[in-house]
Amino acid sequence: MSGAGTVTLRLTATSNATPSCGNATDDLVLTVNPLPAAPVVTSPVIYCLNAMAGELTATGTNLLWYTASTGGTGTTTAPTLLTAAAGNTSYWVSQTNANGCESPRAEIVVTVNPLPAVPGVTTPVIYCLNALPSELTATGTSLLWYTTSTGGTGSTTAYTINCRRRKYILLGESNKCQWL
Repeated sequence: MSGAGTVTLRLTATSNATPSCGNATDDLVLTVNPLPAAPVVTSPVIYCLNAMAGELTATGTNLLWYTASTGGTGTTTAPTLLTAAAGNTSYWVSQTNANGCESPRAEIVVTVNPLPAVPGVTTPVIYCLNALPSELTATGTSLLWYTTSTGGTGSTTAYTINCRRRKYILLGESNKCQWL
């Protein structure tokens, strides 16, 4: 038999005694159950360095989580992710069906992106009262400008100073992580 299904095997026991005591037969029904499909996962899962992360999730029944693609012992508890170091980490998850058959493992790659470099600015910026307005400048990639140190919505357009006393906060952005 090369796949799932049922086959009946006839077993015969023959007596080696002299005189022969005859034969005994019995049937053995062998059932091979199909494997379930691998659980449904979302991969990669992306976080920023030091971000709050929860447990991994997958869609399936009786999930078993692994830290290796083969071997090892699965656990029913999903891994809680750590984001203290940038890089990629792989986890695997399988599911079991009502017959106790375990599916192939599905891989979930967790990517932790580093924070961007601090934007280059010259501070303080000093202007004389009634001077001509000029745009603030900074060096970096995908810069976002803010008028408050927390909250608010960043702008990709640098602010123009109108010689009023105001504090501007610049955040750099890399892989959607922000530095303040």
